[in-house]
Amino acid sequence: MAYKLYHAFAAHQDIFGILDYLTEHLDSKAAARHFQSELTACYKRLRENPYLYPVCREERIAARGFHCAPVMRYIIFYTFDEEKCIVRIHRIIHGTRDYAQMLG
Repeated sequence: MAYKLYHAFAAHQDIFGILDYLTEHLDSKAAARHFQSELTACYKRLRENPYLYPVCREERIAARGFHCAPVMRYIIFYTFDEEKCIVRIHRIIHGTRDYAQMLG
């Protein structure tokens, strides 16, 4: 059975911010399309098997049960509920940022 995918409000904001940055600041619609394509492919894998990606190595993040899925230079932070077949996308953050601080 495929898992349902849910986004936290912050994850929606992250996606819009990434797409805005790629299209407006880098002036690269191709990069934005590539990001969307990679994100869609990752979501498909998450719906099929949320165990595919490991629990994050950073202690503060791992303690909250976050898994980390890479998409280009970004990291998708997610949790899942096996009983309810739900994957929750919490944040999508560039890998060079202090995501441990951002996730609290």
